Amino acid sequence: MAVSAGLVCFFIYIITLHPSVGFIDCGELAAACYTFGVPHPTGYPLFLLIGFVFSHLPLPGTVIYKLNLLSAVESSAAVVVTFYSALIIVENLLPVFLKSKGRSKGVKKESHESAAVSSINICLIAFFTAVLTGLTKTYWFEATQVEVYSLHSLFIAILFYYSIRILFCLKELPRKNWTFLFLFFGLSAANHSTTIYFIPGIIYLYYLQFKQSRTFAKPLLLYLFLLLPGAMLYLILMLAASSEPYLNWSNPVNISNLINHLRGSDFSQLMFSSGNNFSANASTFFKNLPGELAILPGVIGLLGIASLWNANRMLFSFLLILILTSLLYSFNYSTIEIQSFYLLVYYIIILFVSLGALFFLNIAGKMNLLLKPGLQPALLIFGAIISAFAIGFNFNENNNSTNYVNEDITLNTLTSLEPNSILLTYDYAFVYSSSLYYQQVEKLRPDVKVFIIKFLAAPWYLDMIKKYYPDVYENIKTEAEEYVRFYSGDEKSRVLKLTALVKAFLNKNYGKFPVYLTVDFIVSKDLKKFLTGYYLQPDGLVYKLREPNAQYDSSTGIRSLNAPFRKYEPIGYHKNKMYISTPGVLFETAYYHYSNKNFDLAEKFLDKVLELNSGFTEAVNLKNKIFSERK
Repeated sequence: MAVSAGLVCFFIYIITLHPSVGFIDCGELAAACYTFGVPHPTGYPLFLLIGFVFSHLPLPGTVIYKLNLLSAVESSAAVVVTFYSALIIVENLLPVFLKSKGRSKGVKKESHESAAVSSINICLIAFFTAVLTGLTKTYWFEATQVEVYSLHSLFIAILFYYSIRILFCLKELPRKNWTFLFLFFGLSAANHSTTIYFIPGIIYLYYLQFKQSRTFAKPLLLYLFLLLPGAMLYLILMLAASSEPYLNWSNPVNISNLINHLRGSDFSQLMFSSGNNFSANASTFFKNLPGELAILPGVIGLLGIASLWNANRMLFSFLLILILTSLLYSFNYSTIEIQSFYLLVYYIIILFVSLGALFFLNIAGKMNLLLKPGLQPALLIFGAIISAFAIGFNFNENNNSTNYVNEDITLNTLTSLEPNSILLTYDYAFVYSSSLYYQQVEKLRPDVKVFIIKFLAAPWYLDMIKKYYPDVYENIKTEAEEYVRFYSGDEKSRVLKLTALVKAFLNKNYGKFPVYLTVDFIVSKDLKKFLTGYYLQPDGLVYKLREPNAQYDSSTGIRSLNAPFRKYEPIGYHKNKMYISTPGVLFETAYYHYSNKNFDLAEKFLDKVLELNSGFTEAVNLKNKIFSERK
């Protein structure tokens, strides 16, 4: 039944799998895997290694599709492991519920033989629990696109499995379980840093084991050596950096740079920045929690955890430690993918749907159902209904099978630019990340130089520009070298040098290359001071830097008129943002032509706007205005 649960979820993942590049890290991670580069901190060496191998397998489909498929495989494997965890929980706690039922209703203790025939029904509960775990919103979403979180979900399932095996065998000395727990902890840490959320729980398990047998304390140091294989995997990043790849975040060619990369020096401002992050994240978490768990499975899971207070307080305490550690640590982060940091919490709650089922059966006085041979129709029907409910509840948001939004905006942007132009971005989540995949893997529009302006603050990024875009670097060489010289100095001097560098990047490359800006660059408050003295001419899907008194250009945006965009529903933050910004820039291009009395061209752009968003009121109003003025 374990494999069957995995296959059920795998089928759902396949029919909802992302066919192309998603938002945020997807493009960068795909490019890093295929080219064996160094992705953003903490580098994810195990993910990188697996992704490199899988992306080069002779499988049908594009590189990005194969890596999306890898996520589905990893998430399905986690569902298989989850089945065995649910099985252990039910098998160990079923006698407690039966005993409780017997005390309250005078029922005689069931024989060992009677309990044995209930195994098929226990497996049925474990089966539906595993499936429901794979259907939680964020878990399912990460299974449809290339991300580090699918592999992390697998490690969460493995670490939890060995943790509860230890907890239910405290009177023994389960050396094998401790061995695998430490070994997989090290490997998990080589994939994602939130593995540390398990540390307080593992310390609690050690305390419980130590109480049972003090002889266990001695081999603990030996178990710590099992973390080394995972730690050694980080040397892969040094190997990758040694070939000076295009994607070479922090350039970890030596131990010092590697340590800085692991510390996430470039991301340090995202952690523990203010109390506002904590309260905002906490509020959002509890607001989104019912939807994440598809409401009904979440309620059952929470009741299952609550029932542990009387059934097994050690397990209850272990879960509470893991949940509080995950939440208190994650609430301090400021990142757009914060929901994925709560995966352990979601996993724990849904896993205890298995115990919630026992809780309901006990309340209803139907525990004897589990002691009857064969599949019980009531269990089968209830499990099928709640699983179907979870699928229906989260399907629309997780159905990425026709999601080409980021591909369309990225490819249409790149193809609309002049040859040998510069495209400046600010937001990492959209065009910049996906352009890394299309340029580095698919080799599309290699002549276009795409930069993310905020990364000029990182010396390794300046080194990348120096190697791969020497003509651009030569224009900013003086300011770049001056900035690097002050990089480790006082904050005030560093900021002044960075300001000079950004100004030089714009001013000294303008005139030598056509310079275009994405919408996120334009709306950034941090960058407005650098754009004074320029006219930001809307140009289809982007803006072009022009002189303040530049003459009207009737060819502006023409390349984007035939840009193909596939229809989509604006569900979720990223799709909704594209649904507003993409037609918004096209509208501004239409208005540019309208204000220069080119009504015919303005109407063509307005038609393009309404093709993307038929409810764009400003476009409708301008069309009516043009009609009136023509009269």
